[in-house]
Amino acid sequence: MTDVDDILAHFGVKGMKWGVHRKSSVPASSDAQKSLDIRAKAKKGKARSLTNEELQTAINRMNLEQQFKRLAVNERPPVQRWIASTLLEVGKREVQTAIAKKVTTTIAKKVATGGAA
Repeated sequence: MTDVDDILAHFGVKGMKWGVHRKSSVPASSDAQKSLDIRAKAKKGKARSLTNEELQTAINRMNLEQQFKRLAVNERPPVQRWIASTLLEVGKREVQTAIAKKVTTTIAKKVATGGAA
């Protein structure tokens, strides 16, 4: 039993929780960092505290990121897109059914108690 194949080794990070991702060590580009700084400034003092150039920079960056995400979704294989859309539709249906049940029970209680809750 001293075979190398019989050894089970753990290569995880000590104290790391399942499903929790560590922050990326990849630094943001200068454009992305500038946009993040502008967004942080906007959160503190609203959009009025930003100059026109800062607003334009932040908006351009957000638009580019959205376009990239939209295009990246279309690069997935058709099966993955179908599965994602199916799961989304099933999820929507389940949420709608749960809300309908909750509303129905709430209305039934109100009717049974004569409107006093």
